[in-house]
Amino acid sequence: MREVHLFWNPESISGSDFGLILEVTDSFEVVAHLDVTPNGVRQLVRIDFAEDKGPEDLNDIYFLEVDGPLDPNPAPEVGGKGIISVWNRHPISVAAINFDSLHVIPPYTISKEGVGITIRGLPTGVSGFLKAARAILPPDKVKVVEMKELEDEVLNLLTPKQMEAAILAVRHGYYENPRKVTMRELSEEADIPRSTLQEHLSKAEAALVEWAVETHLSR
Repeated sequence: MREVHLFWNPESISGSDFGLILEVTDSFEVVAHLDVTPNGVRQLVRIDFAEDKGPEDLNDIYFLEVDGPLDPNPAPEVGGKGIISVWNRHPISVAAINFDSLHVIPPYTISKEGVGITIRGLPTGVSGFLKAARAILPPDKVKVVEMKELEDEVLNLLTPKQMEAAILAVRHGYYENPRKVTMRELSEEADIPRSTLQEHLSKAEAALVEWAVETHLSR
């Protein structure tokens, strides 16, 4: 398994098809993929429209189709902000779909600061997508991360006690929704004080969240 971070700088974006999005919006953040088909991706988008632009202007972009607001969120007005569903049929999006075992990881944002996306998959799929991307819109920066390297980095964040507590919590369904076990039941299972177990889990959660944010911001 391999993870790759790709980045396009503002100049590259403004001179590409994605520049059409920037003529309509100040920010176009894909927060989830709702549906994936051979012809495109239905995306959940958090959007900030330019002052005199709205959903109809976004729908005029040849590779986008506004699917509508997503209940209970109302449709954003001209010049407003909101959450909408959009079909994206850009060649890069279609290229990602056509490679087996390849995933584009949300969230990612198209803005005047550029675009950064993360893809993850088997080496053959990642290499094929990179070749297609370089032919369609060459990224300005590519960083390849072997998953073993990523796994080691994550594991090094936690102390042995924190890792033991995290494994215990996951195995017993503490992080499922709804939870299958209480903190008291976990502490009895582990035969350690509840306050000690809570401390181990809280520190593990904080370390992982901080690592995730710092990793995202450094891309």
